[in-house]
Amino acid sequence: MCGIFGYLGKLEEHQKKGISNKLKHRGPDAQNFMVWNNNLTLFHSRLSIIDIQGGNQPFCTKNVALVFNGEIYNYKELIKRHHLILKSNSDTEVIIRLYERYGVDAFQLLDGMFAIGLIDAVSQKIQLVRDRVGKKPLYFSSTPTFMFASEMGVLLQAGASKNIDLQEVRTYIDKGFISGEKTIYNHIKEVLPGHFYTFSTNGEFESSHCFWSYEEQMNTTVQITDEKEALIKIDKALYQAVEKRVLASDLEVGAFLSGGIDSALVCSYAQQINPTLRTFTVKSEDSFDESLIAASIAKQLNTKHTTIHINYDNLKNEYESIVNAYGEPIIDESIIPSYYVSKEAKNYISVILNGDGGDEIMGGYRRHVLYRYYHILKKLKIPINLISQYSKGNKNKFSYKNYLNRLNVFLNLEEHNRYYGASTDLFFDTPGITRSSDYFWDKVMDIQCNNKLEEVLIWDFLGILPKILLKKIDIATMQHALEGRSPFLDTKVVETALSIDASLKIKGTNTKYILRKLAQQRINGDVYKYPKRGFDIPLKKLIEHDLKELAGDYLYSSNPFYSSILDPNFIKNYYLKPNNRINEIKRHKGLYALLNLEIWHKNLQ
Repeated sequence: MCGIFGYLGKLEEHQKKGISNKLKHRGPDAQNFMVWNNNLTLFHSRLSIIDIQGGNQPFCTKNVALVFNGEIYNYKELIKRHHLILKSNSDTEVIIRLYERYGVDAFQLLDGMFAIGLIDAVSQKIQLVRDRVGKKPLYFSSTPTFMFASEMGVLLQAGASKNIDLQEVRTYIDKGFISGEKTIYNHIKEVLPGHFYTFSTNGEFESSHCFWSYEEQMNTTVQITDEKEALIKIDKALYQAVEKRVLASDLEVGAFLSGGIDSALVCSYAQQINPTLRTFTVKSEDSFDESLIAASIAKQLNTKHTTIHINYDNLKNEYESIVNAYGEPIIDESIIPSYYVSKEAKNYISVILNGDGGDEIMGGYRRHVLYRYYHILKKLKIPINLISQYSKGNKNKFSYKNYLNRLNVFLNLEEHNRYYGASTDLFFDTPGITRSSDYFWDKVMDIQCNNKLEEVLIWDFLGILPKILLKKIDIATMQHALEGRSPFLDTKVVETALSIDASLKIKGTNTKYILRKLAQQRINGDVYKYPKRGFDIPLKKLIEHDLKELAGDYLYSSNPFYSSILDPNFIKNYYLKPNNRINEIKRHKGLYALLNLEIWHKNLQ
């Protein structure tokens, strides 16, 4: 796992120092600059995982230069299958040798997580390539010159334009993430997952090509409706995915164990492959603490378990740097525990497995139940509307009255807002918000499937997953030079999940039904019954206690940045003070999103 950077032109020594400092956290083991063909500066900051002695980058042959972030899990298989002759033992050289033989068709052969910058002196082309799911980030800019990097902040450090796209600020406030290749900056874009972008060696964009598509896979997959067959296939795919991620490392591989079924399943396979597996969980002093459950699972699996005790005593002093690491605002409050658990886990290990992606591919959220039975619920819209009139004002998140009221709201929203209200739930229904034009997202939400659940899984996979969740885990882990690996996002696992019928993903009110059956088979006890769990933090406590002073300084300032998008009087009356006019959970979500927006904007100056 590493940090990469490319720049059309040469850099002064002070510029190199600034870029190295910006990327060193991603790869503390080696930092190397190189000027290719006298006009393109390449930089690589290395976290050594495979071929520790011989895998340094940039990697060059006579006509090709490459910088690469990630891991290719099938690199040894590719060496044998294609009879490659290598000078190193690294997956990096495998990429370049395959490209020399097959050109851009080589990218389809790669199984793993990757962001690649490749320069071909013969064709005079630059290729930027990103893995199928979007595990590894890759950004580029052409203003004032062509450059690319693993993090947006590095591009800004190198001189990329900081010009803000106010339309995308509205998009962030509206739905909580900026979709497609757009970012919050006018002149910085993100390579789409499963794509390679071609530029000339003078930095001019030429084309983009998709080599793997989630929605295309869904449309061409035969659905499995037999429970036994589905169990056999997902079990095999998950085992192989974990095995690849455990074995593709010259260092010890550990695992996060949050207490839910996804991470428990990953740990069960990993312990089978490595009986001395280390597992890690978080213990916090609040109602969200799940360390006892995780410890119980670890005991059943016989792992070497470590409980990491986290408190947020110093959060107010560290929070701005945590947010600023993302380069643009982010709404996910779990960036906080993810940051701290990664920081502590690095004291023990450099490679960590996680359960990310299970919810998005297998239907793990409560809202997925609503979409699974949407065809029935919409017929009950009128009676639900009448009954819910008697349940308004109930603030208990888990009361049946609150569920009924939220269900009524869900059914009465139009399609786009229904999705936002059930997922990110920010300011999509706020007076004065003008939704920005978003061609990519409109196209995503126009995808038609046999049922609403499959549609919403596509929306999650192309939106929330890469733009919030994977961005969160990449930055949180790489801030501490910790490599995160996600078996549920293995290509074969994703394609197997796509083949499993919706009836085996949601059964009754049970989310991730087939994974619960698998957990019941593999792990003793009641883990298969547990609700969705992650490294959570109570948002109300965060806003009203841990970050109260910081939030006050930013949100009550005389000229907040959010006032350029939202009516400040509306925010003052509905968000900045407790009231009965807005759901308390929604209120704290909104405050958190605005706080991160203000922190990002202030530090951009």
